[in-house]
Amino acid sequence: MKKFLIPLLLVVAIGLAGILTARFLFGGEEDTWLCVDNQWIKHGNPSKQMPLTGCGETKDNWKQQTFDEAGLSFKIPSDTIFRKEIADDAGKIRTASFYIEKGKPTDNDFYQLFFVYQPNLVGTQQELEKIKVGMDPTTIKEVTINGYKGIEGSVTGPKAHFVTALLNNGKIYTISTWPPVLENKAITDQILATFSFK
Repeated sequence: MKKFLIPLLLVVAIGLAGILTARFLFGGEEDTWLCVDNQWIKHGNPSKQMPLTGCGETKDNWKQQTFDEAGLSFKIPSDTIFRKEIADDAGKIRTASFYIEKGKPTDNDFYQLFFVYQPNLVGTQQELEKIKVGMDPTTIKEVTINGYKGIEGSVTGPKAHFVTALLNNGKIYTISTWPPVLENKAITDQILATFSFK
């Protein structure tokens, strides 16, 4: 028994050492800088230095945009397109949403932000908890945008995306970012930093 146990422990120890070495040498997307509440936060052990710009900043050439259906104004990059979609029942708004897009879905640098507001849905803390379903639990965190609290995280699965959900005066606003790459998340964070609800 001991003759079998010692080589087994040796193989396991060597395997774990190899995995740890590969982890530190090759890293991954979890070793990066994230823009959270207009500040760069170290996530893991990034090999790159902290970025000096791009977190919570907007460029001078950004366009002012309003979305009256949700009482919202904000700025978007000048190279993006804004379009809104309103679903109503006999003139009463059921769902108000908008897209901010850059490029085509087939482009490598495609960016899409999707905002959804349902005026008839009563927003509660329980509704925020429901939004967490499908999120990677390790990515869920609380956020504050323009004084309103909410959550954000990464939804996993075949329709993976980043999502931010805000609770504002009994209403829930969801903001999704796709494709779920850190460069797109940084753009969304910059846009969210300009949000102003009336």
